[in-house]
Amino acid sequence: MTARRPTRAARTSPKPVLSRSWISTLGLVTIVAYGVAYYSFTALIDPIRHTTGWSTTALGATFSAVLVIGGIGGLFGGRLVDRVGTRPAFLVVGTIGAAAIAAASVCNGLVAFAALYALGAGAISALGYYHVTQPAAIRAAPDYPERAVVRLTIFGAFASPIFIPLTTWLVHETGWRATLRIQALLTAAVFLIAAVTHNTTSKNERADASRSGRRSHTRLALTTAWRSQGVRRWVLASVISGAAIDVILTYQIPIMVAAGLPAGAAATIAGLRGFAQLGGRLPLSPVLTKLGARTTIVTALALALAGALLLLASRHLVPAIGYSLLAGVSLGAISTLQGIYTNELVGNENLSLLMGAQQAVFAVGSALGPVIAGVIFQADNSYTPVVLITTAGLLVSAVILAGGRSTLAISTIT
Repeated sequence: MTARRPTRAARTSPKPVLSRSWISTLGLVTIVAYGVAYYSFTALIDPIRHTTGWSTTALGATFSAVLVIGGIGGLFGGRLVDRVGTRPAFLVVGTIGAAAIAAASVCNGLVAFAALYALGAGAISALGYYHVTQPAAIRAAPDYPERAVVRLTIFGAFASPIFIPLTTWLVHETGWRATLRIQALLTAAVFLIAAVTHNTTSKNERADASRSGRRSHTRLALTTAWRSQGVRRWVLASVISGAAIDVILTYQIPIMVAAGLPAGAAATIAGLRGFAQLGGRLPLSPVLTKLGARTTIVTALALALAGALLLLASRHLVPAIGYSLLAGVSLGAISTLQGIYTNELVGNENLSLLMGAQQAVFAVGSALGPVIAGVIFQADNSYTPVVLITTAGLLVSAVILAGGRSTLAISTIT
């Protein structure tokens, strides 16, 4: 579907101003969602292990459980948003999600901690990640969909540089248990404020939800999309790259510390990677015009591979910063392109559902990656084989995605 060109009246009406306000709110939600449920764990894993004696493998499995819950829940979360808008999703996160993380902070047993933390962070990821906020931004600004997504993901780029150093500092000053309580309070505040101030849903969200009855059932939408060769390649590449990317993000600080970099410097450089994501987002429109979405993703995977290899020399500042810049640019582009490329493959209908499905597939790989990496590290007590296997996964993903034809699955699903 070709977006209609906005008129002069549309450009100057109050509606875009209101849309920008809501997109900014969605951006704040995105920062907290990814910051609490995703990026902060890399700064928590070693302090939790040192104070409790729980193994790296067990903590890696806990984070994998977060990814599984977020992935499976994202499928239903996307459908929920398609039908009724963002408010119910944000209310669940602000209450159940935040409460579960707060409860995890007082647990002394691994099983109870893992269950509660996975439930809380999994709820945040299922109902607050891009498969929820990107479609909400598009519906808020139907005349400026690409601009809305880019603006939203620019906000999202600040999740890592804010939460990794902040979490590291909070753990140092207050301990990991108090840090989790602070994160729970912040999650509750941001999501509940977003739910209340948005007053049910935007007009476009309500209109979109009212059309949900004319959409296909979930199973039909998924099976129809699966018939596309491009979708199948995208699914396989997502599983493998999801595993590789989450290994990098989960273990980036421990890898740099093990290489000889001070923990504070490692946390700062990991945070810089988040700022570097802007380099993969700000120039995205002209790059997409020249290369197309698929080739741009393949290029981003190649940059992530090069950045991961630099982790092997991260005892020195220059390679460590090089990792941060390359990984930031590549992951910044990939996270934005997931929605754009999924939309290119499957069309505009059932967008939240199908983005949730892609998120679920990506999460399957993401869940496997940290567990496998933890087992490999425990066997050899070295992160070198972890990094090498991660780069191999990125290479395989790029080759899979580069091959075959770039065919559209469908323009609409009926």
